[in-house]
Amino acid sequence: MKRQFSLLAAAAALAMLAAHSTAAPVSSNRSLPNATSLALAAPVQASRKIDPALSGVKGEVDVIVQLAGQPLAVANGQNAKRLGGLLTHAQQRAHGATLARDQDAMLARLLALGGREIARTRIAYNSVIVRIDSGQLYSVAGYRDVVSVRPTRDYRMDLSETVPYIGAAIAQAEGVTGTGVTVGVIDSGVDYTHYNLGGAGTDAAYEAAYGTAITDPRNTTRDGLFPTAKVIEGHDFIGEQWPDAPAVEDDDPIDIQGHGTHVSDIIAGHSADGVHKGVAPGASLVVAKVCSSVATSCNGVALMQAMDYMLDPNGDGSMDDAVDVINMSLGSSYGQIQDDLSLASANAVKAGVVVVASAGNSADRPFITGSPAATPEVLSVAQTEVPSALAFPLVVNSPASIAGTYTNTATVEWAPVEGHSVTGDVVPVATLACNGQALPANLAGNVALINRGSCAVSQKVRNATDAGATAVVIGLVAAGDAVSFSNGGECAPDGSNCAPALVITQAVSNSIRAAISGGSAVNVTISDADAQSRKGWIVGTSSRGPSPSFAASKPEIGAPGASVSAIAGTGTGEEAFGGTSGAAPMVSGSAALLLSKDASLTPTLVRALLANNADPEIYQRALVGEGQVLTPITRIGGGEVRVNRALAARTAMWDEDTKTPALSFGYHSVSYPMVLSRTVKVRNFSSKTRRYSVHKSFRYDDDAASGAVTLMAPHSVTVRGNGTATFRVLLAINPAKLGDWPWANGSGGSQGGNGSLLQSVEYDGYVTLKDGADEVHVPWQVLPKKAALVQALGDRVVIPAGQTSASLRLINLAYAKAGVVEPFALLGTSARIPASQLPGPGDNFAVVDLQAVGARLVGIPASLGGLGLQVAVSTWGIRAHPSYPAEFDVYLDVNADGTDDFVMYTGESGTFASTGQTLVNIVNLATGTGAAYFYADTDLETGNVIMTMPLAPFGISASSQLGISVLAFDNYFTGNLTDSIDGRIFTPSLPKFDVSAPPAAGVDPFGLATLTVMAVPGGDAASPSQDGLLFFYRSANKGLEADAIAVQQN
Repeated sequence: MKRQFSLLAAAAALAMLAAHSTAAPVSSNRSLPNATSLALAAPVQASRKIDPALSGVKGEVDVIVQLAGQPLAVANGQNAKRLGGLLTHAQQRAHGATLARDQDAMLARLLALGGREIARTRIAYNSVIVRIDSGQLYSVAGYRDVVSVRPTRDYRMDLSETVPYIGAAIAQAEGVTGTGVTVGVIDSGVDYTHYNLGGAGTDAAYEAAYGTAITDPRNTTRDGLFPTAKVIEGHDFIGEQWPDAPAVEDDDPIDIQGHGTHVSDIIAGHSADGVHKGVAPGASLVVAKVCSSVATSCNGVALMQAMDYMLDPNGDGSMDDAVDVINMSLGSSYGQIQDDLSLASANAVKAGVVVVASAGNSADRPFITGSPAATPEVLSVAQTEVPSALAFPLVVNSPASIAGTYTNTATVEWAPVEGHSVTGDVVPVATLACNGQALPANLAGNVALINRGSCAVSQKVRNATDAGATAVVIGLVAAGDAVSFSNGGECAPDGSNCAPALVITQAVSNSIRAAISGGSAVNVTISDADAQSRKGWIVGTSSRGPSPSFAASKPEIGAPGASVSAIAGTGTGEEAFGGTSGAAPMVSGSAALLLSKDASLTPTLVRALLANNADPEIYQRALVGEGQVLTPITRIGGGEVRVNRALAARTAMWDEDTKTPALSFGYHSVSYPMVLSRTVKVRNFSSKTRRYSVHKSFRYDDDAASGAVTLMAPHSVTVRGNGTATFRVLLAINPAKLGDWPWANGSGGSQGGNGSLLQSVEYDGYVTLKDGADEVHVPWQVLPKKAALVQALGDRVVIPAGQTSASLRLINLAYAKAGVVEPFALLGTSARIPASQLPGPGDNFAVVDLQAVGARLVGIPASLGGLGLQVAVSTWGIRAHPSYPAEFDVYLDVNADGTDDFVMYTGESGTFASTGQTLVNIVNLATGTGAAYFYADTDLETGNVIMTMPLAPFGISASSQLGISVLAFDNYFTGNLTDSIDGRIFTPSLPKFDVSAPPAAGVDPFGLATLTVMAVPGGDAASPSQDGLLFFYRSANKGLEADAIAVQQN
């Protein structure tokens, strides 16, 4: 064991790989730290209480020390806020006092070890947060009442038209305004002097509250100006200069960044003249400032403190004054179950507080929805278009072969199409049009076509404009919907110095380039005269589910973003505030309206009423060709919020087991027919017994017609007045009628960000209840994989003495799917880490547990030398997405000198959550230069990955004896090493054992295949570490994707 460092920084150094070519390398430079000692988490650490992220850390470190006592939100019982807790006010304070004494005692010990207190939490989470020397961490973990020691973690921030659109104006007209309800906003603070939030609305008022600079002391004190009638309480947990300086708390949550002010206004804005109203203008606000005034980061410690604060704003030790709703327009993509903010959010919901969070703005990519929104208890919100939204198509006038109107486009605010009409020939730009890169001489008077990548899109548009282009078309370089981009500063905010720009899909961009390469002139029109309404559409950037850890349906509901709302520091200024950050507060305000009408509603009922009565007729761009199709459930859930319908409904329905307003049947690898089941619970709010008819529907007609999935439920359900009843929904899957899993051929690396592929195998729809008064629905969703079930008959092959080969039989027990087999030389195995040593919810680290490693020589394109090395890595347990939370590093010693020469590692192409594609990067450890030649050969929902590198470009021959070490890292939370298989010796052209080729089409269903296992002359010396054979099975059943077969020669 010899290494302990992470290559996570390599992703940024190799961001230029956004061109995504697998045929030609893209060079990059990066500096790697020297590999030193390698420590397996289980055997080396003295205590599993310590997060692996803290191993090897030197000097002082900020840590969350979780203590054994139940936090008050848990001790006080389910739905304490709504139904009354298990503890009286005095008992709550007594429980808090007990926790405080325990924390005092613990802090005394930690202070004696040289620690310094940063914060405490005891409502949503029982912990003390300290800064302490890393050398003392094992002493901290040694205390009996310490549950865990983890590092802190930071997050990112993610009306006049929209309020009536979602039905809130109807509710307000009927006197339901949110009065009596308190909404907690965890964000960048709030400008409580803004006119829309009941303030004076003057520059003088803001200056009196904030001052004139971030160092002005007025922004740390209330100055008699706060709290206000609207913002009744608040706290600043970070100060004005974090992360450029340490976080410093004060009692004034005044906002300068602006994000939190927008959110607050959308939820509960109410101007003094009564003209401007948010969704719940009668609601009160409590604001916790946790997000930076000078960056887009949100402080992890502050977030944990803020969750505690929202459950006890006055700090008296009881939850009697807990807020009713918490809004978090923030998160982290590919949300994981181990996230500690997610656990704190879940505890708040269990205590009776509705928690609403943004799904994220990472677009239509599988499993990319963020945390804490991915938490089952949290209501996750997608973004839909505002009613006035317009889309501007690209009209291709010629040539006839590609002529047509292409509607899968996006615009940018800083180079708008509105107000323009341009017709011209397209000139493709060979470079990426970044500063200093050559542009075609004939751009003047024509339309530039430029690929995304390397630099800001605004930089490309400005450079093309300066070269005379009349319009700029940006072609995406990965599959998926067209998305908008922010301004890097090169274009004026109003677009006055930049030509109109339009973003198009990779497919359309490629077809235009192909036509031009073929000798055809491509003439296009970009005009506001061709504008099309996008009312009732999902926004392309809204993040897609299902949730990575649970494969559950997320998000649950949608709402329009881009509401015109208050700008901090302007007095009366307003602007559109988009993204799911602007959609979540629409739903938080809607929740406040429900609670103002009926304060007894539990979070489960609030979420159900909103989702049950949402509008499901939400559309997106067609997957093939042009036009529109209904948005899948894992993008929109129950539909777009209609709070007036939710207020009028006298029926609610939800999943009894998960307490969520969706029936998530989950991911399943299906080798033979199976039946799944969920229980629906129905609440009748009326005083009379009601009989509901039960209706089952598919989202898409072709899914229903396929016969692959059959939904079964009773024809009706009867529910007594003011009572509940349940019924079962059965879902039968016939694998013979399922389509093939689109990533089974290993395209999970190149197509891991392609949401349309997920839609091709996802089945979804609604279960609807109807009677004479109500019609409510709950979405259902399942993700079935048509799977083979190949297994080796035996785990050992013995080659008899005097012979050079023996037979091995494979069997496929699947009902309808042939199983393709990929053989490798087995270089090592690793025992499964005990379940007791794996992370649980809220633990803030991931463990990537290696199972087996293999290698083989493969053919690759002649342009890369014709031969390559593949390293196969199998893990215990599967990952929903190949990019996270695992990184695999393969170290290669190519000259047998005991020093590693190259490292090959997996990583997402581009920046975090930008593409969903997983590359295999290769770095020369001597020079620090790197390149990527191939995508990872992998799947989704898999434990297998195959990494490929060419030999010739690195001076390696097929006959080189290689030293190979494989390391597994947690690349989501900690960046730390979690497992390794080290020091294996292998010669690609001369394995110790080989095997005959498996059937090219795979082992047939219920079929057998006999393979010949051979001892290779000279292989003993050339590949002494080979222990046998490793078989990878494509389209495999969950948990049965690989077999390690020992081979013995007598």
